[in-house]
Amino acid sequence: MSTPVHVALATPEAHEEVIALAAARLSHMTRAEVSFPFESPEVFTHLVVAVARDDDGRLLGMGLSLRPTFAPPDRSMLRVVVARDHEGRGVGSALRRFLLPHVPDATRRLGGGVYDDEPRSLEIVRHWGFGVEEHAIDSALDFVAHPPEPPTVPAGVVLEEVPDLAFDDEDAVTAMLLASQTNPEAAVGFVMTLEKFRAMTTSEESPICVVARVDGRPAGISYGTVTAGELFIAYSGIDPAVRGHGLMRLVKQQAHVAAARAGARMARTNNEENNLGIRRINAELGYVVQSGVYRLVKDVAATDRLPATDPRTP
Repeated sequence: MSTPVHVALATPEAHEEVIALAAARLSHMTRAEVSFPFESPEVFTHLVVAVARDDDGRLLGMGLSLRPTFAPPDRSMLRVVVARDHEGRGVGSALRRFLLPHVPDATRRLGGGVYDDEPRSLEIVRHWGFGVEEHAIDSALDFVAHPPEPPTVPAGVVLEEVPDLAFDDEDAVTAMLLASQTNPEAAVGFVMTLEKFRAMTTSEESPICVVARVDGRPAGISYGTVTAGELFIAYSGIDPAVRGHGLMRLVKQQAHVAAARAGARMARTNNEENNLGIRRINAELGYVVQSGVYRLVKDVAATDRLPATDPRTP
């Protein structure tokens, strides 16, 4: 006979336990990455935390309905994590059913993710109606093994460090940033702006921004944040009009220098599998592939939001 599963909203006091379970189960994520939604209300303006327990109160799994400020307005995310010892008992399905009514009303597309070395998990979420939108590759660069060095900058090119994102020609920088986004993520609605860069950065993080200028005009940008000794590069892009001159390598190299100065010992980034240009540059700079993630999406139907009749699942 299977163990009953009781799903409820998590109390704030339970968050540490929830984070510990997710960090133990998601071996490719650092604890800082797991805890980020819990500790960054300015970035995750919508966060609902659910827990699944057995009759003895033992934590079996956790789930989140969340929406980051940088997501398209019609998108939010669902994250369900089940302790490995309790997989195959309907815990994940119970958490999903419980959380769907808590998805923001404006959501029309629900996102999620599964690591590409978790075939069973991928099979389950496909059964839930999710499809693969892209395959993202996570890579890391060890600054200890590869100490960042200032790049050699050709004539006519200037690299500016602008961590406060304060530009005298903000309209020109904004236009360059928009033009640079020919990446697969932008094609599905994840378009970066200076305002989104500001909104995704918490008070606990050190922002890193490098802008390349060619003959004074904005030509490329790399933006990220340093926290807990790691630089996470959120976006790097070059205006198509000036591509082919090595500017991407330059802005990333200078971002590494700025991050190391801010205390980073490692850089991390992720790129769509078929974005071969940036992946080649990353490899040349010393980045090593750490893992892959299937980014998932499903259309949200009205029936998805119906509350579960009973949060107990036998």
